[in-house]
Amino acid sequence: MALSILLWRGWQPAFEDGLTYATVAQAGVGGTEMQMLWHAAHLVALGHRVQVIGAGPTSVVERDVEFVGARSRDEQIAAIRSGEVRRPDVVFLEGAYHAAQFFRETFPDARIVHIGQNIDVGADRKAFAQQKWVDAYAFMGLGHLADYAARYPALRGKFVLVRNAVPWSEFHGKVTPRPVEEKVAWVGSWNKKGLRTWCEAMADTLRDRPRLTWSLFGPKYGTIEHPLPRHLTADLILPANRMTVASLPLAGMLEEISSARVVVVSLGNECGPGSVLDAHAMGRPVVSGNDMVYAFSNPYGTGLRVSTRPEARAAVEHLLDNPDAADRLGQAGRDFVLREYHEDQQREDLREVIEFLQFDARTRVLSQARGTSHPAQRLQDLRDKVARKLRKWRAG
Repeated sequence: MALSILLWRGWQPAFEDGLTYATVAQAGVGGTEMQMLWHAAHLVALGHRVQVIGAGPTSVVERDVEFVGARSRDEQIAAIRSGEVRRPDVVFLEGAYHAAQFFRETFPDARIVHIGQNIDVGADRKAFAQQKWVDAYAFMGLGHLADYAARYPALRGKFVLVRNAVPWSEFHGKVTPRPVEEKVAWVGSWNKKGLRTWCEAMADTLRDRPRLTWSLFGPKYGTIEHPLPRHLTADLILPANRMTVASLPLAGMLEEISSARVVVVSLGNECGPGSVLDAHAMGRPVVSGNDMVYAFSNPYGTGLRVSTRPEARAAVEHLLDNPDAADRLGQAGRDFVLREYHEDQQREDLREVIEFLQFDARTRVLSQARGTSHPAQRLQDLRDKVARKLRKWRAG
């Protein structure tokens, strides 16, 4: 059965000129926005009617996806009240939970799904505090789901998988990798955790390796320029003639990172970073500070995990000094992404989520949040054990 589905990105669009599929060919787009576009395309392919709001100021239709224009919360509410936004059967909150209560109260019969791009150390409790209004929390990868299923057992009944994925058939699979150079590439916005640490580590590495270059690629929002903030490089000696800072459309960025000996990304607080998937899809090894891609869901070891400046420098220099090992890691990462984080897997995840939501609510009881830590669980187990022994003693 075809459903009416609404994807909500935020109360104000990040792209002042609007975000659509055409934007991807013209500008660097953040990972959350990119994944939202593929979610919409997959849902249309599954036979549903899809609208997107919060992505831009102008209404437009691309690839059978209706982008509803609105510049602010007030304009979004007006579009809803006027009927321009259809009454949805399902609402996907794409990486932001702030509107959960609003959509629950506005569309009480709709099912609300929080796409958990921001379910991480900094925001998980706030996200789960919205559980009264949320029917399902979607996690970005197998490890992301496993981690929170273990730490929030009382909420598992609402946990589903909608893994981040690479649009292989449209972009990654069409890019011809370039010859690998003596280059390190950073992928991610300038506010990601650890970029200052990378600047410090690379200042040392660039000083000792005069042939090495460093390229930094971050997203660009509309016509707004986002130069590398000065505080990230303050008091550091970085050779300007061997550094490149740019924002490129996806295809151009993929070509650039395909030629990097090593790709580095944020040092934490990301649950399913697209930068890692992009780098692996192009066959390059990754140095990261994020657990989810490596510790839980990737037993094959396609990259290195670090957290400190010495670790970051040592990891990069090890891969620079051992190019064969770097290439093997990159190939393992490519195989892993194509096996587990391909667009086909994301489409299947979305199909399963829709089936999950279509179950009659009277046949299942949605669990309520009661996040518990492992120490708290052990304490409760001890109490239960003592109570059980007391009952046995009293019963003779």
